[in-house]
Amino acid sequence: MILRRLTKHVKDQNWFAVGLDFLIVVFGVFIGIQLGNWNSAQALKAREAGLLAELRRELETSITVTNQKRDAFTQVIAAGERSLAFIESGASCETECWPVLVDFFHASQWQAIDVNRSTYDEMRRQGMPHSRAVIDAVENYLLQNQNMANTHRLPVYRSLVRQMIPVSVQTHYWSTCFDLSDGKEAYVLDCPKGASKAVAARTVNKIRAHPGIEPNLTEWIGIMVSNPADLGEQNEAARRAMAVIDAELERY
Repeated sequence: MILRRLTKHVKDQNWFAVGLDFLIVVFGVFIGIQLGNWNSAQALKAREAGLLAELRRELETSITVTNQKRDAFTQVIAAGERSLAFIESGASCETECWPVLVDFFHASQWQAIDVNRSTYDEMRRQGMPHSRAVIDAVENYLLQNQNMANTHRLPVYRSLVRQMIPVSVQTHYWSTCFDLSDGKEAYVLDCPKGASKAVAARTVNKIRAHPGIEPNLTEWIGIMVSNPADLGEQNEAARRAMAVIDAELERY
């Protein structure tokens, strides 16, 4: 319709009308572009808001999981300290060697402490978050986790001690002395005996006599001993990041 009218005005040499039609076309195109840009911006904003909400849920889950691991590490440290005290004492466990053997095994437990960062990595690939405050808060949280890199590797002690524990005892340990519920590991102290008194005593003496056990257990517990506090600080960093994300989401 505009084209027919423009053609007629040109034929009639009605230049004012031609100019007016031209302005109408230009204005229409401009409005269309602006509307398209606005729609794109709104879609991007909605996309970022959704990812921020998912990132917040990821951090919240991380706090729960980290608390579970902190409790487990506290048990590992306690078992390791009891095992070292037994070795250093030079005393015999005599006929009650099963709890000592369980402690040696508990002290070898290990869990990965890497946090889930999939949502944040996806956001960064898409050029998000746009908020510098959110980026700084999340990066600080991730840095806290990276600073515990020394516990990301399996300890030498773990391999050494498990090589000396009979398979039958290990099988019993996993079924009665170890509990895994909803992803949470727990180590049972008073689990039923899984070896005869003679086997338990022989295994404990073999472990104690190995020259690599005491130094490697000392190193492992020395590394682990700061983990509960470090994981607590990691959770605090996660909570600060969540607060920054909450403030950012209020702007949407």
